[in-house]
Amino acid sequence: MHGAAATARAAAAAAAAALLLHDDAADAHCDAQTFAGQWAAVVTEFDASGAASTKNVDRYAAHLRREGCVGVFVCGTSGESMSLSVGERERLAEAWAASGARHGLRVIVHVGCDALLDAERLARHAAALGVAGVAAMAPRFVKCENADALAAYCAAVARAAPATPFFYYHFPLATGVATKPSQLVRAALARIPTFAGMKYSAADMWEYGECCDADADGRLAFLPGFEAQTLAHLPYHPRDAYGAVSLSFSVIAPLHRDVADAFYGQRGAEAHALQAASRGFFRAVTPFGWTQAVKLALVDRGVLDSPLCRAPSRNLSVGERNALRRVFRDLAKSEPRYFSGLVGD
Repeated sequence: MHGAAATARAAAAAAAAALLLHDDAADAHCDAQTFAGQWAAVVTEFDASGAASTKNVDRYAAHLRREGCVGVFVCGTSGESMSLSVGERERLAEAWAASGARHGLRVIVHVGCDALLDAERLARHAAALGVAGVAAMAPRFVKCENADALAAYCAAVARAAPATPFFYYHFPLATGVATKPSQLVRAALARIPTFAGMKYSAADMWEYGECCDADADGRLAFLPGFEAQTLAHLPYHPRDAYGAVSLSFSVIAPLHRDVADAFYGQRGAEAHALQAASRGFFRAVTPFGWTQAVKLALVDRGVLDSPLCRAPSRNLSVGERNALRRVFRDLAKSEPRYFSGLVGD
């Protein structure tokens, strides 16, 4: 663990030195292809004492690479970021930056906080690690009153990482923020030189289309997070520019990759059948909690040691875990090609 921390600190120092030589946003410009592929919204492991643990990050990263993921989204909703301290989030970012480099995974770090100073600190820290991008969801307690105010908040966070692509993290069910994301896109393009796109976690496909329409040059990466409706997002993107950030990629990435492949291969019936299998997974595990289900599956696969969450997220009882394992077995029987990995050896 100490070796990994030293490696992360060395990487941070090198990246920080590089930033001193690049004080503009030129390096942050990209097109949508830069962020194509599957990005796993990784969970945070907690040990028996309740502390956030980086012990198994390297093993987790190796697993995701084997699953075909191109990158990770660290300390997002699935990572219980808003239940973590700033120091914990920095240690997790360091661990994932080091393991990502080791296993060929790119890293986007979510740095959003209600306290702007904390978000700026996390953005500076992530940029110094040399990550591929930073993201921020809107403040949840004192809410920005309109798209311009939200863009101003995002711009302040982005300025703390002036050579790192910045993503807005749109998740209205979690934040309660009603600002239309398409309005934010237009305001951000005018204010944020490093604006690279959006992690879009919402079911409103009208607004998703409006966001894509607002990107006249096709430069931005819109990374949907609701994988149970993958088919709704695909028509907006060429195959080589389609990217997504999702929790379930930790355990069933091949299924959603095949949904996209079938769609782009004009195999409509197959794409619909695979999407139905995806919905079946979420329908089956929703009573237990999506994060809780993915954590238990990772434990049973030997990737993590602990399935615990941090309050206020609830932990499953022993009986609930056993019931969830029965659900995993039923899913594996129904579609072994994609769900057999949910069942431990």
